[in-house]
Amino acid sequence: MKLYCSANSPYARKVRVAAIELGIISRIEVIDTNARDPNTGLWALNPLAKIPALTTDAGEAIYDSPIICEYLNEAIGDGSLLPAGDGERWRVRTLTALADGVMDAGMAVRLENLRPETERSPAWIEKNLATVARGLDALQEASPLFRGKSPEKPADLASIAAGCCVAWILFRHPEHDWLGSRPGLARWHEDFSSRPSMRDTAPGQPL
Repeated sequence: MKLYCSANSPYARKVRVAAIELGIISRIEVIDTNARDPNTGLWALNPLAKIPALTTDAGEAIYDSPIICEYLNEAIGDGSLLPAGDGERWRVRTLTALADGVMDAGMAVRLENLRPETERSPAWIEKNLATVARGLDALQEASPLFRGKSPEKPADLASIAAGCCVAWILFRHPEHDWLGSRPGLARWHEDFSSRPSMRDTAPGQPL
């Protein structure tokens, strides 16, 4: 399998963490990819020109990160990243979507700030920062449900998404004190970040 990604993409990091937790990372060739470059071949795999994208051993393209993570969990791994019971599965999926949505809002702010200053929309930035704050409040409330660093308790898709989300928000938007008023989330994130899968994929680490 081949995983097209970049080192600092939180969405690609989710996939890499999931693969490490499942013990299948050695089966995946990780390819550092510039999603904006049409010459990488990514656009032929994913017409949305987004990373991550995965090609299976059969050559089939799979995207985006929630689908890739579930594919690796169910088709390649042992299924441990999603609980067996229906109620718990939906809870994990919903919390995963929450963390992904926080990253989406944070990414919208980052992309807006990359525009020339005269073309930026302060209202758009404010709207998405408010979404990040609400999402982090919800993650704070849910933090007792997330898995920690204990190897006896395998991570799940929700804890992986939340861990990658918080780390990326802190990395890309350090001008805000995101965790000062969210001590439960801060404690959990510090604990979860000590897992080998998180240490090995931290922002700034080479692929």
